[in-house]
Amino acid sequence: MRTPPTPHRLAEVLPGSWGLGATSQLFWLDGRHGEPRFTFRVAGTSPLRLTETIEFAGLDGRPRTLTGKTRWVRDEFAWRGSGTDALVTRRWSAAGIDETGSILVMRNRRTRAVASGIDILVREGAELGELRTIVASTATELGISAEDFASLTWIRSND
Repeated sequence: MRTPPTPHRLAEVLPGSWGLGATSQLFWLDGRHGEPRFTFRVAGTSPLRLTETIEFAGLDGRPRTLTGKTRWVRDEFAWRGSGTDALVTRRWSAAGIDETGSILVMRNRRTRAVASGIDILVREGAELGELRTIVASTATELGISAEDFASLTWIRSND
């Protein structure tokens, strides 16, 4: 039986920048939030705390940035925005990480500001080949069901 990544494993793998490979989130598919880049940094380890920055192109093409602090709470992360986004919260968990630490499956739980859904992130600079094929062949290890896989829109197919 597959077990989700531990906080210790996440602290090792998450730091760095990640691009969006696939998603079921309308936020990324609506044409108003293009080319997202997620950057994680470890801020503390007991409990695991991260700083999280999400950069994307707005509808007008200008760069936009969401920043916040993320902390590990009972098997998931609780994110709270900072600055003008201080009232925005979201909850997400790492459903799975591939063995190389290059693919992260992020499962978002519904909150007032964020719909539930899945994001598949790919580490910047990773040379993976055909992402959809890799995810399909390792779906169980990544914590993705057949229904989850069918719900995804593929943003990045090949690098």
